[in-house]
Amino acid sequence: MNHEAIRMVHPNVQTIDDTEGCFDFDGNRVEIDTDAVNEKEIEIIAAEPMRLLRQERNRRIALTDWRFRSDLSPSQEWKDYCIALRDLPANYSPTIDIITEDGYPIVKEDNTAPWPEEPTDG
Repeated sequence: MNHEAIRMVHPNVQTIDDTEGCFDFDGNRVEIDTDAVNEKEIEIIAAEPMRLLRQERNRRIALTDWRFRSDLSPSQEWKDYCIALRDLPANYSPTIDIITEDGYPIVKEDNTAPWPEEPTDG
């Protein structure tokens, strides 16, 4: 079972031992609702493409931050580029093509994020 999903469904779980079970902060065994944990795991997997998209989007935005210092005046192209990056999660929904054997989702190839083109004016 996915440890993240267990902790989301059972926030009182402190320790997870794959052979011994789950325990709270006082060392008491916690009975796991496996149906709820399995549902949560499906939610986590389904959300992974959007999480990865946001992570990459945030990385790209961070690379532009210096252009918006108070002593600089970014071009309209850079402003538009940053707006397009910020709007991307609202305008795009990546989906999962397959789940690998280790449970890792792979985003569909034809569903690759339509990244806005970075301006070339310096």
